[in-house]
Amino acid sequence: MEKKTIVITGGNSERGIGLGVGRRFAREGWRVLIMDLAKEPGEGCSQAVQDSGGAYYSVDVTNKKQVDAAMKDIFARYDFVDALFSNAGILQWVPFVDVTEEQFDREIGVNLKSMYLVGQPIARKMMERRKGSIILAGSMGGKESAPFQSVYAASKGGVIQLTKTMAQELGPYGIRVNCTCPGIINTDIGKGAPNPKIPWLDRTPLNRFGTPEDVAGVVWFLANEDSAYMTGQAINVTGGMMTF
Repeated sequence: MEKKTIVITGGNSERGIGLGVGRRFAREGWRVLIMDLAKEPGEGCSQAVQDSGGAYYSVDVTNKKQVDAAMKDIFARYDFVDALFSNAGILQWVPFVDVTEEQFDREIGVNLKSMYLVGQPIARKMMERRKGSIILAGSMGGKESAPFQSVYAASKGGVIQLTKTMAQELGPYGIRVNCTCPGIINTDIGKGAPNPKIPWLDRTPLNRFGTPEDVAGVVWFLANEDSAYMTGQAINVTGGMMTF
């Protein structure tokens, strides 16, 4: 069988969801292509890429020229991408009245604009083949926000709506588009948070925070034919904290 390929954005952080997904797909025999801002891949990222026969691309996913150059190389080397996990994201804990224009543009750029820049060339190629799966990284914060997350919540709410629109437009071409909405995951993205006095663990019926592997299992399901009749969905991965 021809080896399948997945592109993952934001997959270099050792404790991040992107690398957790990369490791899962590498174990399952997929070729893993990771795009991240870091100039060089970390040890874990490098290992996942090496184990899968994939590649690492140092790319600012908010920069169209850099994204287009990377995609040109990917399609020249591998011809087709079977799945995309558009995962790059940042979270800035800033009160609404203190958000600067630079902070706003950066967070919207990484969390939402990158979905367009990376997703468009991959979607066009998938339209030619009339198949493919695109998974966007949403968040519980796109459905229910918390203090000091105004830009993050706006960006992730946009991701959820983008998912639904892409699913409607690309469905006739056999392309499925879904998004994950993780809750409190044990990664580095939440570091530096002020104390909003919200008892997150008390609100979680499974009584634990999530792991990158928990999200990776959902992404694996969405990328494969077991979810062949699912599209346009914003899937909670919150340990029961959110049920809508």
